[in-house]
Amino acid sequence: MALPRLLPRLLPRALPRALHRAAPAAPDFNSFVTRTNTCGELRSAHVGQEVTLYGWIQYQRQGLFLVLRDFQGLTQIIIPQDEAHSHVKKLLSNAPVESVVRVTGVVSPRPPGQENPKMPTGDIEVKAETAEILNSCKKLPFEIKDFIKKSEALRMQYRYLDLRSFQLQHNLRLRSQMVMRMREYLCNLHGFVDVETPTLFKRTPGGAKEFLVPSRETGKFYSLPQSPQQFKQLLMVGGLDRYFQVARCYRDEGSRPDRQPEFTQIDIEMSFVDQGGIQRLIEGLLQYSWPEGRGSITTPFPSMTYEEALAEYGSDKPDTRFGMKIVDIGDLLRRSDIQFVQKALSYPRGAVKAFCIPQGVRYLKNKDLESLKESAKSQFNQEIMEITCRPDGSLKSLLTKFLGEKQQSELIQALNMQVDDVVLLAAGEHKQVVGSIYWVAVALL
Repeated sequence: MALPRLLPRLLPRALPRALHRAAPAAPDFNSFVTRTNTCGELRSAHVGQEVTLYGWIQYQRQGLFLVLRDFQGLTQIIIPQDEAHSHVKKLLSNAPVESVVRVTGVVSPRPPGQENPKMPTGDIEVKAETAEILNSCKKLPFEIKDFIKKSEALRMQYRYLDLRSFQLQHNLRLRSQMVMRMREYLCNLHGFVDVETPTLFKRTPGGAKEFLVPSRETGKFYSLPQSPQQFKQLLMVGGLDRYFQVARCYRDEGSRPDRQPEFTQIDIEMSFVDQGGIQRLIEGLLQYSWPEGRGSITTPFPSMTYEEALAEYGSDKPDTRFGMKIVDIGDLLRRSDIQFVQKALSYPRGAVKAFCIPQGVRYLKNKDLESLKESAKSQFNQEIMEITCRPDGSLKSLLTKFLGEKQQSELIQALNMQVDDVVLLAAGEHKQVVGSIYWVAVALL
């Protein structure tokens, strides 16, 4: 029976079994290949076993031993010195660093005192009996060692060499593990369907510019999609209910230095859902797929409204790591005799805003404050005043003579001021004040 006809009969019976089959405890890196072990898995329990290893020569020491590297780790190989293995000695001693070799030998314990606790395989070594150079290495533009500094341009020029580094290998494997966990969460736990949408599409006006792909028909082009937006909407209209895709997206934003021409996103669409449902889905997705070695993720995630973000940080994409929230102190100073404050509050959209710089006295000199004031004046036509908290807890500012003890105490409490903190204050039209305060905060960071 032809395979296309057989598949529809086999899939309904095989698919449920495949979905419920228990995952193996650990991946078998040695299946389907001619090696017996990787360079990172040999331990004392393997002593006495004959093994075959493949890898790159990390370094070689005076024709006595070499260190073999593969994707999983390092193993020390002892080069034989006896006459019977002279050809093996000659081959391994003369092999350039980063050559690809096959080594067969017996696992032995290292001599007492020569163990290397910094290596997972540091308790053993392999005494080579046969070897083969699979690919001899020419002189490289840089050493394949993580502590060797390389320029970004050189790394990109020789990307295939840079990919041998531990960090890039780790990044790619970590990404693979996270994507697999995301697929498990979405498909197996919540019934999403992984759908691959077309890459060649027609132009969709709006947003960023698009990359064009010429067709055989004169004057007509395909467009690379900025995202699968229209495709996933069609899937929802078609009744698929839940869709996701590890989607490749293309946007021609060469004029913006913080953007890439192509990137990958986890694209999700659901029917009959509200904002809270989407938030819980994404929180659960990240919590489930987050690497164990990176700490745990607690849910629900902190959230704020657009209005709260603008009011407290002056931006719709605030960096909350630094605190320094913008505080509205208009009501607190409404009863004061400060003339420019009263003038500002008389405007229909008048506001008095301030933020506290913890330990600002230690980091900001008078010239720094003057520079910030001048910049705010030139950029926003906005005056900035500073208030400093002295070691005795009193306030130092041109404004304090207009404030009573009670008002000063309320100001300290409202801004949570501590000794050596510096507060920057602005008064005027709301939008202008928030803009100048946000600009000053960003300049300080």
